[in-house]
Amino acid sequence: MSLVEMAQKNSPVDGEKDLLFLISLLDREDKIEFVKEFREDFEQQIEEKKLSKTAYYKFLNGYAPSDERILQIVEADEEARRWLIERVREKAKRALQIIERMEAEEE
Repeated sequence: MSLVEMAQKNSPVDGEKDLLFLISLLDREDKIEFVKEFREDFEQQIEEKKLSKTAYYKFLNGYAPSDERILQIVEADEEARRWLIERVREKAKRALQIIERMEAEEE
């Protein structure tokens, strides 16, 4: 089976898996910034007893939340989803620039 056939067969997008893939591209600093940017969402999780205050304060003090924790926020908050997409887009553009430069140096 060719790659094109496999891509067409697997065409239906799996939203959660796709979001987790995008989240996995974030580094520790991005995740910490995410917590600060979307504090209200994390505070709401505390109110809903989905997150402990201790974990929240750890996040604010430099511990990166898990991908699954970020996924919960991104699925519930459209602004967080847009933030994630834009952050990954910036990283992808930068990666492509580096790759293009490296390939040009090889020639």
